Amino acid sequence: MFSNFFKITLRNFSRNKIYVFINIIGLGFSLACCIVAYLNWKFESNYDTNHENHARIYKVHSYKSVQGEKVPYGITPIALGEQIRDQIPGITHYSRYEASTYVIKKENNVLEQYIGFGEDDYFEMFTFPFKYGSKDVLLDKSKIILTEAMSKVYFGEGDPRGEILTLIDSNGKEFPLIVGGVLEDIPLNSSMTFKAITHYDNYLRITGFENDDWRYFNAATFVMTDGQYPQSLIDFANNNSIDIQNKARENFQVAGYYVEPLTTLARKSEKIRSNWLNEAPPISAIIGPAIMAIQLLLIACFNFTNTSIAVSSRRLKEIGIRKVMGSQRKQLIFQFMMENLVLCFGALLIGLAIADILVPAYSALWRFIDLKLSFTSDPEIYLFLGGLLVTTALVAGAYPSLYISKYQPVKILRGNLRLGGSSKFSKVLLGAQYMLTALALISALSFYNNSNYQSEFDLGFSKDKMLSISIENQSEIKSFRPILEQMPEINSIASTYNRIGDWSYSRTLKNQETEIEAEMMDFTPEYFDFMALEMVEGRFFDTKLQDHDRSNSIVVNEQLVKEFGWDDPVGQVLAIDDSTKLNVIGVINNFYDEGFFDGIEPTGIRLASEDLRYYLLIKSDMDPVKLYDQLEAEWLKVAPNRPFDAEYDDAVANAEEVNANIMIVFQFLGLVALILSTIGLYTLVSLNIIKRIKEIGVRKVLGASIQQIIVLLNAEFFWLILVSASVGAVISYFVLDILMGSIFEIYQPSTVITMVIPFVLLIVIALSIASARILGTAVKNPVDSLRYE
Repeated sequence: MFSNFFKITLRNFSRNKIYVFINIIGLGFSLACCIVAYLNWKFESNYDTNHENHARIYKVHSYKSVQGEKVPYGITPIALGEQIRDQIPGITHYSRYEASTYVIKKENNVLEQYIGFGEDDYFEMFTFPFKYGSKDVLLDKSKIILTEAMSKVYFGEGDPRGEILTLIDSNGKEFPLIVGGVLEDIPLNSSMTFKAITHYDNYLRITGFENDDWRYFNAATFVMTDGQYPQSLIDFANNNSIDIQNKARENFQVAGYYVEPLTTLARKSEKIRSNWLNEAPPISAIIGPAIMAIQLLLIACFNFTNTSIAVSSRRLKEIGIRKVMGSQRKQLIFQFMMENLVLCFGALLIGLAIADILVPAYSALWRFIDLKLSFTSDPEIYLFLGGLLVTTALVAGAYPSLYISKYQPVKILRGNLRLGGSSKFSKVLLGAQYMLTALALISALSFYNNSNYQSEFDLGFSKDKMLSISIENQSEIKSFRPILEQMPEINSIASTYNRIGDWSYSRTLKNQETEIEAEMMDFTPEYFDFMALEMVEGRFFDTKLQDHDRSNSIVVNEQLVKEFGWDDPVGQVLAIDDSTKLNVIGVINNFYDEGFFDGIEPTGIRLASEDLRYYLLIKSDMDPVKLYDQLEAEWLKVAPNRPFDAEYDDAVANAEEVNANIMIVFQFLGLVALILSTIGLYTLVSLNIIKRIKEIGVRKVLGASIQQIIVLLNAEFFWLILVSASVGAVISYFVLDILMGSIFEIYQPSTVITMVIPFVLLIVIALSIASARILGTAVKNPVDSLRYE
């Protein structure tokens, strides 16, 4: 039985090599995109699931009251952890967590590293596999645990335990630590991705904070329960901690505490202020590829279905004879479905080969995504691939199998039954293909135009490329800045604490009875001019009045003025968190600190304190590599114990990079959809020609011109494609506005041009392909056509 099945299958494939090849390649590409979309979804859904106890871990958050509303914050007081330790029934483990960047030195190897700090129970709660050492090492406060990547940087391959690294704080104080273990590298889909970790008490020792100090906050307070929701913890904190905290920190009045499960933490972090842990990818980065993959898979399946129906006309006599010989319909259905399954399996193999290229290429587009196609570490992929194979075979092959097997042998053997590319169902499928293709092409052009629009959009500040150098203290500025000022290659220099496009902090601003939660930044007077910020009213900070302005003045943006409803903003008095009072001395134009993805937040700007960590910013026309190397050499003369921490900083570089990558994804979608639809049209036209070959010969004998034959055979496809593409264009107009609105705050809506150009392009390409195929037959000698069997 099975030998006959395989013989018939191979014989059928060999008779239709071109169409089989077209189907396999088309399905292969679409299945590869489905694999990428699956891995992309899995990366996001597996956030923090590398921890065995992730379902029992909660992070404590705080609420801050603003205008009677509770605003969630991800930070909690340091002392809260000490207060709840061993006090709450049902809490099995507890740990505070903090992370910051420090200089780590090993002889001449001096680099900045992101260091984490956890308490005794940290590795009891969180699963980080060890390559060398064990979790008990964390209990030894003289030791530090490295990740595998950091271990290789300082010690190369091998076991580095027992080696000594020196941690240097911002004041130059050194803290020697013994390497006690090495962790396997932490996956990117983790809320905590440090380069090394040591005990939390070392953080208190480095910063000088006290365990029972309610004035300072840490990044996270984690608890692990016995499986129950920690309501008792929330009640205890709300009843015993709020008054203590609010007396200790008047500028941050806590309104309550709540917990966020680790299972949802990363996904909700975007909506939480002062979240110092990693966020999951935005939902648009997950939905977009999935929609793209489904769209391509549908186009490929429609191609498959149309081709199967059309090619089956060559097998009518085989079907009739098999029915006469006693074959039942279910046997024919099984034969056709198995043939489809074999073909889909071949497409899946091709898809895996293509995915092996697409997965790393797609992953490289995003800094926050790391996708890997692995058949050993991800056993669930076999279930996905199996389900994808069966689903594709059913979607693509079920209708042809049922459709072809239903005919009676008498009609077939009489020769008056014909199947092929002109059936109504085939036209519906072809129309659906071109509707989806029109949507894909219009999407690609719309995102391309949007990218150009955003690149030219005035964000309210200078978008010049600049070199940003991290400075620990004023002594480094005083030592290094004169060197920069002597370099003719440098056009301008400025120092600042906060940078546009980097980070800000939140504060509650109050004017009379109105409160708003505002983003705050600390600038120097020269930074306003350096970033080309425009003063709408009033003045910037004055270098001659720095002491006064630092304590008494604030500059606000237009959005803050709007939210307070001021007509005359200059001279208004703002209270920060009900304590410090500041006079508004100026209003600057609105600027988009988050690029194109978020709206303008009400923002206040204060004069930066001199004891803060600064950045030196440089604009230069010099070759970037040469400038970097030259400055690094000069830096090592000034600060030999600290690495030259500099990067080329474009305030909107990250936003533009993400935007460019989104554009690439949709352009790829449009190109593949166009290719698949064109192949599908070519296949149907070819099979339609085969069915009408004698008609073409007769028409030529009767005097029909080549042009008339092309118009005749093109007509049915032209109107079909015209209507389908029009429907796709209308749908795209509404869908794209929703899609872009979910991704960007600033975007260019679809225009008539962005719909007309892809529409016309699609029609021209479709008619060109169809006409070229028809022309090849129409120019032949009609004698050959009439002899055709």
